[in-house]
Amino acid sequence: MANDPHYQVLLDRIEALEARERQLTVTSHAYQVVLTTILGNLDPQTRDRIITMVDEAHEIAYSQAVNRSDRHLYEVIKGADEVVQRMFNYAQGNPHSGL
Repeated sequence: MANDPHYQVLLDRIEALEARERQLTVTSHAYQVVLTTILGNLDPQTRDRIITMVDEAHEIAYSQAVNRSDRHLYEVIKGADEVVQRMFNYAQGNPHSGL
């Protein structure tokens, strides 16, 4: 099987996908740091207002996904919400948020 050209193409594709996943993870972490820093430097009233708006947007998007029975979408939204909540906690001064 190792001599099969399709096998090598598959291995190359897997390697490319893994590299892309690593790059997306690095990019995601960088954006989290940037957004958390911005939120952390805002006055508390503005920061809390932004956090409330984002929370409401997540709730709306999650409800729409559930209403459409789009399991994949609501799982993605649920996962994103967990990341955002950690960012918000950290921006609000909670150092134990896991960021």
